[in-house]
Amino acid sequence: MTQAFLSIRNVEKYFSAVKAVDDVSLDIRENEFFALLGASGSGKTTLLRMLAGFESLSGGDILIEGSSIANMQPNQRPVNLMFQSYALFPHMTVAQNIAYGLEMEKLPKAEITERVNAILDVIQLSHLAKRKPDQLSGGQRQRVALARALVKRPKVLLLDEPLGALDKKLRSEMQLELKRLQHEFGITFIMVTHDQEEALVMADRIAIMRDGALLQVGSPKDIYELPGSRYAADFIGVMNFLKVKRTDNGFAAPDGTAIATAHVSDGVGEGDAIAAVRPERLFLGDAGDNHFDGTVSDIAYHGLDLLLHVETELSDTPVVARMTADVADNHRPEIGQRITLGWLARDTHIFPA
Repeated sequence: MTQAFLSIRNVEKYFSAVKAVDDVSLDIRENEFFALLGASGSGKTTLLRMLAGFESLSGGDILIEGSSIANMQPNQRPVNLMFQSYALFPHMTVAQNIAYGLEMEKLPKAEITERVNAILDVIQLSHLAKRKPDQLSGGQRQRVALARALVKRPKVLLLDEPLGALDKKLRSEMQLELKRLQHEFGITFIMVTHDQEEALVMADRIAIMRDGALLQVGSPKDIYELPGSRYAADFIGVMNFLKVKRTDNGFAAPDGTAIATAHVSDGVGEGDAIAAVRPERLFLGDAGDNHFDGTVSDIAYHGLDLLLHVETELSDTPVVARMTADVADNHRPEIGQRITLGWLARDTHIFPA
């Protein structure tokens, strides 16, 4: 069996009587981009701070390449943490900010200069080496903070909401930039975020946390396509939840229409249940394994697609269906129109009510 690069074993953290991290065990691979995803209070940031050494463990252990780091001081760990605020020194130039950590390690001046110049080339900011942070854009400051963390050549880089201070367009650009740099440096990245889209775009694997515990770990595709719980299904992307009942032959809508499914979650018993289907898996018409009728209550235009909000007896809130632009050009429903939506059994997930 291959030894995990970073192993989190039965880690717990109490703050007085409050359990912030609840018996978390997790193996992270070398050179992996891993995301800890969850809402506020889920324990993801506390877990990251324990990895960095800024919070002690109430129980369990953390190992890197088989050796425990749980009792090491933060500056002794082969780990670096990049804060959301970037925390750049305003009185220092870009090059001085990047060099600061190396100077604290008392490395030879020639080596510091060589490593700083090399990483400035990688982040494509050599021409701004003499500027101060207040002379940089948000994206440039983010890259300087990343370079300052990477220049020390840690085995693991921890990122706490690294793109939280950027606007939407710049966030999208920097998501791809971070992935590029991670692959170029070959360093294990562990990122904390509450932004589901960010995690799906950037991570090789994602761990969803809730109330201090791990709910599900998997690739972005598995997390999105095969949610392990109703909470995970609702937290990642947009999901429609439809009322169904278990029958002798499977599941059915309240009016008795059979609901075909390929995925039934653990814990689904007799009686009421919930069927879940993604908006992009719904299509106009009664083709497919399942279908229902409803009334269009709203239409949201998103450029590349339309989101139809459809009122139906299967749900207490409008069902959302995504139509691509080419389909909408030929079959654009109107508000108040009665329509039929269909979908496939393979796209249907059943969870406890």
